[in-house]
Amino acid sequence: RYPDAMRAARVEGEVIAEFVVNADGRVEPGTFRVLKTSDAAFTSAVRAAIADTTIRFAPARVRGRAVRQLVMQPFEFSMRREPVDT
Repeated sequence: RYPDAMRAARVEGEVIAEFVVNADGRVEPGTFRVLKTSDAAFTSAVRAAIADTTIRFAPARVRGRAVRQLVMQPFEFSMRREPVDT
């Protein structure tokens, strides 16, 4: 979810996070780590989303079997731009 204060200020940003996705496609608690962020408000939004137990990722597979994997994932926060008439 886009942080309300950042949306109101029309601030865009990015978070690059690392975490482990288990064989069930869920993020393993305690594995979330921020590699890069443009603002703490965006980091908090990503952390909350990752902690949501309803969110699932496609797990990695080795020889057809689902396995744990360390994932590096960028999250971009951008404002929708209106098309410019030419």
